[in-house]
Amino acid sequence: MGLFDVILLIIISGFAMFGFWFGLIHTLGSLLGTILGAFLASRWYEPMGEWLANITGWEGNVPKVVMFIIAFVVINRLVGFGFWIFEKTTDIVTKLPFIKGINRFLGMMLGIFEGILTLGLILYFIDKVPLSEHFMGYIDGSFMAPFLTSTAAILIPLLPDALKLLESGVDYVEDAIL
Repeated sequence: MGLFDVILLIIISGFAMFGFWFGLIHTLGSLLGTILGAFLASRWYEPMGEWLANITGWEGNVPKVVMFIIAFVVINRLVGFGFWIFEKTTDIVTKLPFIKGINRFLGMMLGIFEGILTLGLILYFIDKVPLSEHFMGYIDGSFMAPFLTSTAAILIPLLPDALKLLESGVDYVEDAIL
């Protein structure tokens, strides 16, 4: 297991800790935010990436990847915030001693799942819109990346067809050139 895999595990552990801290309702909102974030960010990343490229002068896929991640995270957090507000209305029940422990444990489990889905979706997107060969080498050498992307495959139906077909087009061009 390389450094890249350790970083992925640390990030997933962070999701687990946040799930434990916030509890089931907030983490469920965050998971729904992940799904909505995947749906909307996959539709907005190209125009937002072009806008960022015009402002920064960045070339290639970097602005697209950056804007996909930013849109995904912002949408995810906004939905999570909405659920946090809802959770505050249920505080009287979720603060009971036995319920509180169950709420935190289930939040942690859901947090792990959300972390796996989030990282898997980001890795799936980066695989479709490749960055540098050096970074792609980290993903190719990763023990965890295939597991994460295959788990995130449940979100693939939410992505636009153009993004799903992108890899086959890239592979076709690579095969034609090589």
